[in-house]
Amino acid sequence: MAKRRTFEELVGTGFRWPQPGDDPFELPEDGQHHAAIAENDFSRFVLMMEGYRRSADALVELAIEDFREADFLIYPIVFLYRHALELNLKYIINVYGHHVGVEQIWNSHDFEQLWPEFLKVLDGFGTDDPDQADQIVGGVIAEFGNVDPKSFSYRYPRDNRGIPVPLANDRMDLRRLRDVMDGVFGYFSGTDGYLSDLVNA
Repeated sequence: MAKRRTFEELVGTGFRWPQPGDDPFELPEDGQHHAAIAENDFSRFVLMMEGYRRSADALVELAIEDFREADFLIYPIVFLYRHALELNLKYIINVYGHHVGVEQIWNSHDFEQLWPEFLKVLDGFGTDDPDQADQIVGGVIAEFGNVDPKSFSYRYPRDNRGIPVPLANDRMDLRRLRDVMDGVFGYFSGTDGYLSDLVNA
């Protein structure tokens, strides 16, 4: 079928064709659907961290409501959760690490590098772990590291050399995934609050 289609062919199909003047970043004057983009990098950090997690949650909800969507949405869901994990680790390391001699990390997606540095921050503040939450969350992060070691597996079918990317799983339970991630992000939120109290004490 030819790429070009006449207007008459498109009418009634719900098919949106490019139009003169299309600009995805144009701002209509009414402002009804404007999203604010934070100028401050720290504000963006927090909003990104939460935004990737909320986006994954929303896609899980959509897939649960209409499971015909699940096979399409699983890839962005896993990527978004993984990226939210990475941002949460970097947030704790980069915001609190300098108080205890841990340097910032911006140039790695590798959980095998990020998680030990995160633990160094906790150790530097002398935090306790009576319910072994550190170990549990470390296990979840290790699983994400196995499933998507370089933040690549759920974004592309082949790596940058053209070799097919092997996937560790052929099925996932989206309800289970979201439930576990709720606990993990609750842990990061609690850690942030606790370290903030120590810094400001």
